Amino acid sequence: MGNEAPAIAGDLFRNVLGHYPTGVSIVTADVPGSGPVGMVVGTFNSLSLDPPLVSFMPAKSSTSWPKIQSSGSFCVNVLGASQGELSRQFSARDGKKFEGADWRPAPTGSPILSGVTAWVDCTIEQVFDSGDHEIVVGRVIDLNVESDELPMTFLRGRFGQVHLPDPTPGNGAGATATDDSSAKLAEEVAELLGLNAFEARAWAETREQVIERLLVGFLEVLLKRFDERVDAAQTPEAQLEALVRVSLDTLREYAAAAIMFQSERASLTLGASKQLKGLEEDFRNRWTAVIHHGMSSGAFYDADPRMAQQFICDSLFSIARWFRDGGRLSRPEVEDAFTTFALNVVRPSGLRQTP
Repeated sequence: MGNEAPAIAGDLFRNVLGHYPTGVSIVTADVPGSGPVGMVVGTFNSLSLDPPLVSFMPAKSSTSWPKIQSSGSFCVNVLGASQGELSRQFSARDGKKFEGADWRPAPTGSPILSGVTAWVDCTIEQVFDSGDHEIVVGRVIDLNVESDELPMTFLRGRFGQVHLPDPTPGNGAGATATDDSSAKLAEEVAELLGLNAFEARAWAETREQVIERLLVGFLEVLLKRFDERVDAAQTPEAQLEALVRVSLDTLREYAAAAIMFQSERASLTLGASKQLKGLEEDFRNRWTAVIHHGMSSGAFYDADPRMAQQFICDSLFSIARWFRDGGRLSRPEVEDAFTTFALNVVRPSGLRQTP
């Protein structure tokens, strides 16, 4: 039996996922030389508390996202339930999205639109490919709640409003209501909500799925680089050094995914994908194979390979998490020192070196 997932009928997928409500936000940026730009999204999500990270997922067909990306930062404006007209204005393709719209600059310079429920100002931390969309990870610089208005929601093809439970005993638990008059507006802006692909090409992500995709993409790149840089003919010391240096380079490029791997992986449900589990096992096996090689050749002392791998990799991820350019040590100095440290973990005591 093949490993391919069974085909899912688009109508069924749209109907089922349409029962899950999403928020509606406008992502803005101030692009040097061309001015403010914005796009409506329905895929904004929190991702990490420490460090503070958020995400959204623009379609690759978006013409606004490349401009936002070029600025290096963005501000997520969470729309209130009464801001349907603002949503419609920013869904237009005529270049007049900011016409008549009041805004002020956030710390990054990205526009904070007047009247929004809340805003989250970010620098772009990482961008990952994901089918016909991209996953954008932002590091939060500043954020604030602007009003008590309840947020706009999108549910079953219509805009609506969340009704909070009445605190009075016996008055029920509340519900999410939709307004039939919002159907036309919803149709006009659905594409820029990120829900055009959701409706037409059956694509949707939960927070857990986003984290899983980040980890899968990160591990695939890392393992590919292991294949390119670790030569089977090398000495065990050279192989281990290559693993360390490739890992540090990749952790620097995929900082957000590295943080997710260390801090969020354990929070994923037991039903995490076989693909992710397989990649994790492959990652561990690459390290333990090199350590086994060193032990059998006498270059490394007779340690427990899995314990040595876990110790080295945990330390490596910690280094990647706290290091920032401009500190007491340069990046090459940190890489050299950690490479010596990793080799000393498995070297016989008489062969250990001082960093």
